[in-house]
Amino acid sequence: MEAVIPQRGNVWNLVLRPRGHQGIYFQPGQFAWLTLEISPFRMREHPFSIACSAEHSDRLEFGIKALGDFTKTIKDVKPGTKAFLDGPYGVFTTDRYENTAGFVFIAGGIGITPIISMLFTLAERKDERPLLLIYASKNWEDITYREEIEALTDKLDLTVIHVLKEPPEDWSGESGYVDQQLLERYIPKRPATRNYFICAAPKMMDQVEIYLHNLEVPITNIHMEHYNLV
Repeated sequence: MEAVIPQRGNVWNLVLRPRGHQGIYFQPGQFAWLTLEISPFRMREHPFSIACSAEHSDRLEFGIKALGDFTKTIKDVKPGTKAFLDGPYGVFTTDRYENTAGFVFIAGGIGITPIISMLFTLAERKDERPLLLIYASKNWEDITYREEIEALTDKLDLTVIHVLKEPPEDWSGESGYVDQQLLERYIPKRPATRNYFICAAPKMMDQVEIYLHNLEVPITNIHMEHYNLV
């Protein structure tokens, strides 16, 4: 393990470098099972989404929110700690849809993690397709990867819509929750031309899926990933 980097929203990026090999190849949006400091044959591994570009196999980052017993200890992990990985796994990836006209990403909180990997990767590949990110957060200060997302708007055809549950007094953007009316304002007029990636708490994902169905998004174009809370 190389470093633990603090992010907004009580999130920490765990940075890993390969030892004795060239690293692992993965698709953006995938996850791996992580074990720290103990034998890889013991049953104390945890699944986390990779939060970096898939264009580099020699450096991995995992975005981890301090919520449960294990994740709260991430900030205290010392550089040099040995980490074992099992993966990558998952089909929640833009790489499976190269022929789509563009992508719509809908994230809630730490659900941004696999999506930021997709955005970083698309930026490095100089992807020119239109992208929409609808990102629900508690407040402005808690928006994880806020500065990184802003920087990506200079590299991608990316529209970012922040939705704040507790907006500041001078906030002129979207507030409250991601509801059907909000989605209708921003998703393309021909919704079937895009693929939609949703990662958030289960309740939000279930609701967004219903809203997209009501807005005539084909079920085959909707892809969802639950994030881990331990």
